[in-house]
Amino acid sequence: MKYIFSQEEIKKKQFDDRWVRFAFGPQGLKESEGLNLGIVNFSKNCKALNHRHNVEEALFVLAGSAQIKINGKIYPVKKNDFIYVPRETDHQVITSDKSIKILFVFGGEIIIEH
Repeated sequence: MKYIFSQEEIKKKQFDDRWVRFAFGPQGLKESEGLNLGIVNFSKNCKALNHRHNVEEALFVLAGSAQIKINGKIYPVKKNDFIYVPRETDHQVITSDKSIKILFVFGGEIIIEH
């Protein structure tokens, strides 16, 4: 069993508004059922898809800055900020002249398809 790997070993999955490296979870390099963890990058001048999940989500901004809309309210976020998104809560990342790279963690099982 492989316990350690680098982010470069994880293939990027490209979506319309971002790329994602799934480290752990059903889509991850290391398949797991109860933990989802990875890195997502939104390019500059991007308005991501407004969406929600049936699980809680925790985010940590690794680089850049943006705005995140959570439950209709817009918050500025930047490097080293933590963000909590409750389950079944609409949220959306909005970038301007900078991209943003975020570490995400979900509890439970979730598949991200868009």
